[in-house]
Amino acid sequence: MGVQGLRLFIESSNRNDLRSWAFRDSRLIIDGSNLYYTLYFDCNLDQMHGGDYDAFEETVILFFENLRDCDIHPYVVLDGGADHTDKKWDTVKKRKQEKINAAFALSAGKRAKVLPILIQTVFTQLLHKLEIPIIQCLGEADCEIAALAKRFNCPVLSNDSDFYLFNFTAGFLPITHFLWKNVEVNRRTNRKFIQAKHFTVGKFCESFRMNPKLLPVLATILDNDYVKLHNIKSLGWEKYSMPETEHTQIHGMLNWLSQFPGPDEAVSALLELTSNEEKTLIQEELSQRIKEYKLISGYLAQFFQSKTIPHTASTGPLHVLPEWTLSLLLEGKMSSSIIDALVHQRVSVTVQVEDFQLPCSSETSRPIRQVIYGLLLLGEEDTADKLELAIKPLTGTRKNFVEEYCRHQLKLSSQKVEAIKTSVTEGLQLETLWKEPHNVRLQVLLETLGVSSEILREIQPDLQLQLFVTRYWLVNAQTPPSQVHLWGLLLGMVFGQFSSTPKKQKDMLLNLKKLQTGRKRISLDHETAHLYSQWQSCLKWSLCLNHLLCCPVSEPEVARLYRGKLVHQVVEELRRGITLHSLLVRGSSTELLFKQLKEAIVSLVGKDFIKKMRTGLEHRAAGKTERNYKGQNPPVDELNSCFGHLECKDIDDCEDDDDISGKRKTKSRDQKTKNPEVSCTIRTRHKAKERNADHPSKNPRKEALSIP
Repeated sequence: MGVQGLRLFIESSNRNDLRSWAFRDSRLIIDGSNLYYTLYFDCNLDQMHGGDYDAFEETVILFFENLRDCDIHPYVVLDGGADHTDKKWDTVKKRKQEKINAAFALSAGKRAKVLPILIQTVFTQLLHKLEIPIIQCLGEADCEIAALAKRFNCPVLSNDSDFYLFNFTAGFLPITHFLWKNVEVNRRTNRKFIQAKHFTVGKFCESFRMNPKLLPVLATILDNDYVKLHNIKSLGWEKYSMPETEHTQIHGMLNWLSQFPGPDEAVSALLELTSNEEKTLIQEELSQRIKEYKLISGYLAQFFQSKTIPHTASTGPLHVLPEWTLSLLLEGKMSSSIIDALVHQRVSVTVQVEDFQLPCSSETSRPIRQVIYGLLLLGEEDTADKLELAIKPLTGTRKNFVEEYCRHQLKLSSQKVEAIKTSVTEGLQLETLWKEPHNVRLQVLLETLGVSSEILREIQPDLQLQLFVTRYWLVNAQTPPSQVHLWGLLLGMVFGQFSSTPKKQKDMLLNLKKLQTGRKRISLDHETAHLYSQWQSCLKWSLCLNHLLCCPVSEPEVARLYRGKLVHQVVEELRRGITLHSLLVRGSSTELLFKQLKEAIVSLVGKDFIKKMRTGLEHRAAGKTERNYKGQNPPVDELNSCFGHLECKDIDDCEDDDDISGKRKTKSRDQKTKNPEVSCTIRTRHKAKERNADHPSKNPRKEALSIP
């Protein structure tokens, strides 16, 4: 998670710890979680409308193409499950609250940083497609990354300041100073390289004449990830610093530490400066941190080279993971949330930019998670026995719920969510789930999403999961979606499908591209944001369930399914009176795909369901005067009728750049951008029978919405 202040100290103007390096022709270990975070925000991609995944893909592709041009061979490592010791849990909760605050700030039009919910899925899928070596660790990645760098004798690329503390020979390249966009050419050799800044622990410690093994002591004093050693941190370290030095506290700590031959002597001296009540705690903390920064042998090199899984990969609490899940987890083909749910019985759901006056958007996908929890925790006695031994050896009770952490209004809260069995999952065992017949695993997914198996033949395989999720969303979303939300979502899928095709086919997207580029800034409609956040959450957890079931349906390319600014603008323009068929080129493949998607949705929910949906044009009536729209409101079924025919008109007759830049009235809110303190509350348990009552596949009152 990084060490407070260390990066600023090393990069300060009066230090010379970062050396220029024309980097090329080398292996490179990449902190994947840090990379996709940095790439997304450095390229100023959309955050407010749920993300622009295809634009992110283009950035990632360019990054790895530039590495290839410089003969740099990347190995990407992702974080996995949460720390099983729980020592960082207080800090984790604090950062989750900060993410809630950031999402709320964005929803109120303020500046903040929030990663889209599916960004890691998009990143992982793309790296598999590009055949970039990638591993998802079973736990935190830092120690394994350092071990791999030592084994391969190559540098690490990251912005995590923890890597300033690991003593491996090849050193550390901060992403901030890795100028990957500007590939240069050596005039003498005619070879391409990337200009970088290079740090090594050895040279840094030489400047202080200090033993590198003392750096973990510095990290413990500075860091608040585990315990707050305020008394030690405030001992007046500035007095050991040299005059006119920046960051005098850290400089003073380093000068003070340099007088000791090793960590044992430094720890003893620190204990002399503390009260008797703190000595035991501080000694244990320092001893633990020193061990954590000691380079280990690791298991990543063996998996990268031979795809074999060392027994050390799943020791301790991780041994509850069935053997068949390990390779899928390590390859990044199964969500690390599986680890958190099975090992910790605790899952953190992602907060998105949404309507904070409504319940968290992830509540819509909770029934999907309950099925996942049931498969993980209720599958067999052997798994239950393992859990009792590894997690709660003294209780003798079997876990049947998962504690979910999400927001309640603007506060971080936790809720106990019951793991459920259904008629289809009854008798399934986690250890042998992968051996179950395809039709059994498929039926679990279909029942969870409320889809009849008879409909499968009508939908081509590569469209099934996204449309099943859309069906689930239409039926279960809290505040039902309107027709314009559905058509906007489907148009986004059409755009994603064809946006990466050759130019001739891209021309079929001309009308949509005009709409997309017609305005630089798109205002946020909170209803639309909340509904699409629910859809993305449903997709995220449906993908997780599909992976756990060993993919009974094809996995879609997630980057092709959602483009935030585009779908939000489609909704806005439909409300303003632009007819939807005018956005599609007559007779084109885009029009045919849209018809196919529309017909599949109608078959999944029924024509009557579509007819009973709100049109979504109510906003148009409410804001007609402000938008200077002089036409009459169309009849309630106008959108249905235009989709039924798709008789295309010329886009030039109905699209105008000035018109597209019109403003829309948004509902007023009393929300204030404040920073609420961390507050975790335990709310009522979600009973399986209560959830099943609302589940479309369990409620006989909703038969009219099911596929005949």
